[in-house]
Amino acid sequence: MDSKLNVFFSFAAIFIFSITASNGSLYGQVGLGLFFSFIVSLAAFLTHQLSLDGLYSATIAGTIVYGIGGWPTALIMLFFFISSSAISNISESPAEDAVRRNGLQVWANGFWVAVFLLLYGITNESGFLIGALAAIAVATADTWSSELRSQNPDSTYLITTFESVSPGMDGGLSLQGTYWALAGSLVIAALSSFFLSLPLIAFFFIFIAGALGCMLDSFLGAALQQNDSPIVVPIIDLQIMFNNNMVNAISTGAGALAAIILKIIIL
Repeated sequence: MDSKLNVFFSFAAIFIFSITASNGSLYGQVGLGLFFSFIVSLAAFLTHQLSLDGLYSATIAGTIVYGIGGWPTALIMLFFFISSSAISNISESPAEDAVRRNGLQVWANGFWVAVFLLLYGITNESGFLIGALAAIAVATADTWSSELRSQNPDSTYLITTFESVSPGMDGGLSLQGTYWALAGSLVIAALSSFFLSLPLIAFFFIFIAGALGCMLDSFLGAALQQNDSPIVVPIIDLQIMFNNNMVNAISTGAGALAAIILKIIIL
């Protein structure tokens, strides 16, 4: 699946870059995006943060982010990746081996970022940019809350029933994890406002959407991911497995849409 996504976004990016480039400056920006994305992804591969297919996916996603969003959006995305990788490494016990993020994991967090940035590149509608930033806020909030959650066995509760569960269980919430989720969303909203000179109201759109998306991630983890059974789509008889990647993709997309809807309603 990740190879198909790589091909799709490669052709989509080439098409949109070609129809939106009025001069050579965009091509130069895209070229720099490709170069820097590859260097960062290669470094992540060599330090065991990404698998080989993850390197390909991150390079394509990074090229889109830098090519359309410029260095401010690229720095925000880079902050998410570096902070998440650092926190994951810190939270691992010495006996655990670092797990490389593969291509599907990259797209689980980056799919809607790329989609809404491509739409922003076509329309120049700021709502799509805010949606992409909100998707990063959701991914950051979810990663920080998951990795920095409370390890106290008596402090984690299932979001759907509020029964006490073991730390790390899908759908489990702790007060400490919730604090870190809010912190992750807050930092991305603040960086977005600072680097992109967004109005104050956009800060709240991104922050709120990031927090809501993270809560949705926990709810889907409890309601669907825990069951470990596929959801059957009627008529076409399609079976969908709600694993962690699927839940992440849905929650980041929902957070992005929430931010866009807030912008439409309020502004």
